[in-house]
Amino acid sequence: MSRASIFDLLHQRQRPPEPVEETTSARSDYYADRLRLLDGVALTASGFVGAGTVPEAQSPTLSPALHGPDGFRLLVHRVADAMPVREPRLGRLEAKASRLHELVQTIVIEALMMLEALPEEAAFDVVLTAPLRSPEATAIVVERLRSAIVETQYASALGEIHHTTRGGAPHAALGVGDGGGMPYVLWISADSLLNEEDVAALQQRRVMGRSSNSPGLYVGEAVVALLMQRLLSEDAVFDSGWRIDAGVVRDHPARSTQRDHAKRQALLELLMDAWPPPATAPGAEVGEVQAPGAPADDVSGSAAPARVVIDAMGLPGRAVEIGSALIERWPEIDMIDDGVSVDQFCGWPGEAVTAMTLVLAMASLSPLDSAVVIRVEDETRSTVWSLRSCAAETAQREDHS
Repeated sequence: MSRASIFDLLHQRQRPPEPVEETTSARSDYYADRLRLLDGVALTASGFVGAGTVPEAQSPTLSPALHGPDGFRLLVHRVADAMPVREPRLGRLEAKASRLHELVQTIVIEALMMLEALPEEAAFDVVLTAPLRSPEATAIVVERLRSAIVETQYASALGEIHHTTRGGAPHAALGVGDGGGMPYVLWISADSLLNEEDVAALQQRRVMGRSSNSPGLYVGEAVVALLMQRLLSEDAVFDSGWRIDAGVVRDHPARSTQRDHAKRQALLELLMDAWPPPATAPGAEVGEVQAPGAPADDVSGSAAPARVVIDAMGLPGRAVEIGSALIERWPEIDMIDDGVSVDQFCGWPGEAVTAMTLVLAMASLSPLDSAVVIRVEDETRSTVWSLRSCAAETAQREDHS
């Protein structure tokens, strides 16, 4: 469906704005380490990503404005069809604020379309992750986002709009404080590194790819919208979506100082912890039935994940490290058919990378499939998140009952 037709459908459903009533469904007792992913969309240099839609990865193109220290133009991943938005104040306040604003406004219609799946009168918060440092620029971008939502039928269901500058773990980004939050949350994450400051930062870290055949990261950009549910202890089992538990994190010596065998073994152990084999999976004892609403941990120890998403396969040594660990852990996985790397689609998308891994994992899954997300961009830290099918967990509980 084209963006124009999506906008037309949304416009047809719009009602005249009504007074926004005070929302009373905010709570602060959600699980801090558990979320449910319902849907997601993204816009990348390779194209639109959504449920059942994953574009072909595109090669970077030469930037007309950005140059490396050698004076040659840089290869970059740029979103071609971002919506132009005229907001002159942003450019004066912060260098990349205008581009972030364009990316957010481009995805907002698709993001609002996902809200149709929510129960009637369900309330939701919005979390905007965008590396804006100027308070004035942040206020403008947030207010324009609020205005776009208030003009639709979802105005009365909108709770708060929170801004964060860092993507990081989804549970931290979407967590609530003492003031509480709504049960559903729309997470919009955007970043663009197509500017001199971010290019210089990647060059200083010595991770920049400078030519089509050199390993490294190419500056890119992306905008992602994820529809998530914050979970409560009394929540019933679900027949759709994917449960995301807290990531399994390991700090280790710098990758550049380790031999290939050591790196492979460390990542293999991390994968075993994040997705235990059936014989060692908690709760896998014969005859044991978990309480309703409890996570079906033994699902993680069942078949191999249907999808594996890596954040930065293009960095030196990562392909060998990840490929060898995955082959040993799950010999049945074909990384050509079942694996994908974020930097193939949009270069390095900065603070949008976590949300981008999640939408790429979800987009090609069937309701009964699960996925694994692997973060290896950091030299001294590795993280694995599992997206576990709620429908598969529910079916397993029924089999055990």
